Amino acid sequence: MLKYIPFALFTALPAAACPHYDTVVAAVQSGDRSGAEALYEEIVFSAACDDAIREWVGDYLARESFLSALEAEDLGQKRALYEDALGYEKHWRSYAALGRLDWDAKDYAAAARQFQLALNELAEGDQTHGAETDEIAELYEFATAALALADEKVALPRTRSGDTGGIFTTSIRGFEVEEVSLPITFEYDSTNFDKIGADYAATLIEHVALTAPNVVSLGGHTDPVGSDTYNMALSQRRAERVRALLLEYGFEGEIRVAGFGESRIPEPPPGIEAGSDEHHRIARRVAFSLE
Repeated sequence: MLKYIPFALFTALPAAACPHYDTVVAAVQSGDRSGAEALYEEIVFSAACDDAIREWVGDYLARESFLSALEAEDLGQKRALYEDALGYEKHWRSYAALGRLDWDAKDYAAAARQFQLALNELAEGDQTHGAETDEIAELYEFATAALALADEKVALPRTRSGDTGGIFTTSIRGFEVEEVSLPITFEYDSTNFDKIGADYAATLIEHVALTAPNVVSLGGHTDPVGSDTYNMALSQRRAERVRALLLEYGFEGEIRVAGFGESRIPEPPPGIEAGSDEHHRIARRVAFSLE
């Protein structure tokens, strides 16, 4: 389970020309959250108050909203408080917490969006917002699984540089992803893409066109239904189908293809029963890496 630790502690800023400076600093230092909220509404639109004081108060209010959400028992209130926290400050933990609420509610499309925004924030956001490698790994696992379980294609968020982000971000604070698993899925017992599979195959094509790698490695994976021999052959054919699509769209580099059948079924994430239909949906995928 994701570990939610308190935000950084806050210290007073130097005096500024902001007319609300003294009162808002006093409110924050005394823990007067409601007073700080009211004053924040004043300073956020005041030209006399600089970004430093706005950010400082916003960080405080984000922290208080987040900690209140952790203690809230009502799920609606909990969600509203996490959203409030994000309104004051973008923080990967707030996105991840919202993702867990959606995951537990089995709203996997919404969960996938939140988890991927959390990954983007980890990669590009405030690096003082701490994260352990095992937390990032678990978050990445949730993001990948939620994509596989969603009943609709979920757009991968863009990074600030315009690249594809989310699970396509393969290096995050020392956490390295060897291969990216996409729910490129197919019609039953076929190498024809289903609707969602075709959409994700198009996402891969776009990503390859943007990054222009020299080598694309593709691995096909199945669930355990059927014989080992049959699944191995089917996974190979499906990976070959993705290869053919990349060539069709003009990729000129090397493409390596392998079929792994059911030999690399991932462990079920929290809340998913091993061997369940949901677990099998996560297992059915095409994984890729770029060089």
